[in-house]
Amino acid sequence: MKTHDDEQTERRTLPTPISRRRFLGATAGAAGALGLAASGVTASAPRVASRRRAQGAQPEMWGFDTARLDFAKAAAELPAFKEKHPDVTINFREFAFDEMHDKLLAALASGNGAPDIADVEIARFSSFLKGDRVPFVALNDRIGAEIENIYRPAASDPWTWEDQIYGLGNELNAVVLSYRTDVLEGLGIETPFETWDQIIEAGKKITADGETKTFALHDIAFGDLWQMGQHAGTSFFDAEGVFQGENPLMIEALQFLQDLVYTHEVAGIAPAIATDDWMSPAYWAAFRANKFTMLWGPPWHLGRLAVELPDQAGKWAVQKLPTGLGESRATANFGGTGQCITEQSENPDIAFDLLAAGNLSVEGNLNDFRARTVYPAYIPTYERPELQEPSPYFGGAQVGQIYASVAPELPPFNQSPGFTDATLAMERVVITPVMNNREEPAPALKELVDQVAEMGS
Repeated sequence: MKTHDDEQTERRTLPTPISRRRFLGATAGAAGALGLAASGVTASAPRVASRRRAQGAQPEMWGFDTARLDFAKAAAELPAFKEKHPDVTINFREFAFDEMHDKLLAALASGNGAPDIADVEIARFSSFLKGDRVPFVALNDRIGAEIENIYRPAASDPWTWEDQIYGLGNELNAVVLSYRTDVLEGLGIETPFETWDQIIEAGKKITADGETKTFALHDIAFGDLWQMGQHAGTSFFDAEGVFQGENPLMIEALQFLQDLVYTHEVAGIAPAIATDDWMSPAYWAAFRANKFTMLWGPPWHLGRLAVELPDQAGKWAVQKLPTGLGESRATANFGGTGQCITEQSENPDIAFDLLAAGNLSVEGNLNDFRARTVYPAYIPTYERPELQEPSPYFGGAQVGQIYASVAPELPPFNQSPGFTDATLAMERVVITPVMNNREEPAPALKELVDQVAEMGS
């Protein structure tokens, strides 16, 4: 893992933290754009003549994160792309997160002004499923046999609807467990953990000082339940995109989270601020002050440890998720951004060659691993020695091999047009009442199911 000297460099080398604002884009502008798509106001034909071609301009890509655009720019310089298109120059444009998604949704709804390629975040993709058709180019035939070389739950499932793949991502977002080895060893706690019960028992020793907790669980954001629900063997949506949040495994996962805080008293509520309810500065300050000693999450979450807590290098370990919750999957899937080709693109073949150079090549994935320690969703990359090197930050663990060992067990990702609406309602109706006000999980989830049903009626 790499460390960096300033905030700007940090932003270029690690994925941007997910917060309510970034992960769901729940702003007034987003709501307006969602309404436009939901009303069925879409282009009358798949492709619309654009001024870009009339003016002889080159293909255009929109993004919302500098590091991800750098990943695409690096792909454009690889032989896999450059040898096919030596005279092509991609015009890369960066916008703020909400602005880009809203601008893209409006352009696709109006039938004019969209780029050839756009980065679409995993939760915002649902916004584009509300019209009379999906306004992106299906990639199934172009991907072809390469579909066997990607971990689909991370690389293609989040941008798939009705069996059509509309986007590709390069980030393996497999969830693993991490903990402070120095603290645990000092208390005589043996690791790795086989079961959640062992973690709870360890937590009782850790919390005996009255100051320290194991996990920092969120009482605003839905991410903890998203991960533990998958780990337990379920998901928010079924294969048809129907919300299924009231099933027994989801109830068990939510009860597990609540019990960690209030019954076992080994976890605490994560510090948060209004603009960042996932990994705010206050969140990391608590870890820096040794208030929390464990966490679970995908690589982009664990990767922040080295940046935020450089003094704790060598004091953290990584392992697969333990057993004892539902079906106890070895991992879960959380986060991601995919590159999509819009239906307005006049250069779909060039656009796909750029996607393939970055997402479906070893060198393209290694570029992003070197730049920001992104563990890839492209399977052949794990054969490279760079992905097998021990991590000094994580006590010499071969982190790449750990991710490769759990990646085949990633649960499927079921997308839905109602993703954003349901998860926003979940935070209000379920997460805060259960995790903050100690309300019962089952009735809260039942209320959410009823509200989601009303939204779809």
